[in-house]
Amino acid sequence: MNTVEIIHVIKVLVAFAFLLEASRRDLKSRIVENELWLYMLLTLLPLCFLEYFLSPFNLLFAAAQAVFVIAFSYAVYWLGLYGGADAKALMVLAITFPVYPSFYVFPVLGKGMGMFAFSTLANSVIVAPLLVILLFVKNVLKGDLEFPYCFIGYREKLENIKFHNLLEYVEGKKVVKRFKGIEADEKELEKLKKAGVREVWVSPALPFICFITAGFLVAVFAGNLLYVFIKAILS
Repeated sequence: MNTVEIIHVIKVLVAFAFLLEASRRDLKSRIVENELWLYMLLTLLPLCFLEYFLSPFNLLFAAAQAVFVIAFSYAVYWLGLYGGADAKALMVLAITFPVYPSFYVFPVLGKGMGMFAFSTLANSVIVAPLLVILLFVKNVLKGDLEFPYCFIGYREKLENIKFHNLLEYVEGKKVVKRFKGIEADEKELEKLKKAGVREVWVSPALPFICFITAGFLVAVFAGNLLYVFIKAILS
């Protein structure tokens, strides 16, 4: 590998470490402090300057793609389609990855339009439905194959329910199962306890930052899946 490729590897490892930590915090408390994104920005920016010094890239394109991704990320956040941490993660990636990272044969499917942060977002949306497969495999291993709930959730004890949506809850005077879940708040959990229920079907309320982290890895090693699909359809 040449020096620029080594810098790309370092940047990918650093960014992935920050995204993993953000995912951990979001899963644990649904809170990702702003300081994490600031530290990520300050850690990666010197590497960007070194990258430009060694191999000058197109500053106009870098600025244009950063503005586009930042504006798009904020718009998606404003529409309420994901949280503030998700938007900040994509904004930092847009600033600190002015050039699509590449090393060895990666990304194997190409760089698409060359906008790494946008590729990460596009991939995260595509990767999200794979959760259905993971849930099904988990239920197969446990022997819980009740259709259709085995594809959208799993059984969980009431005392372990925290960041979940209830697929099984009290409606009227009886416990019902619904394909569309409701929030697992204290009121609903108390109703289930009074009904003598100890375990119910739930769906995990996973923060989108987890899918962004997965989309990041796909963007690094594969490329922009959305671009590949559209190109395949149009060709």
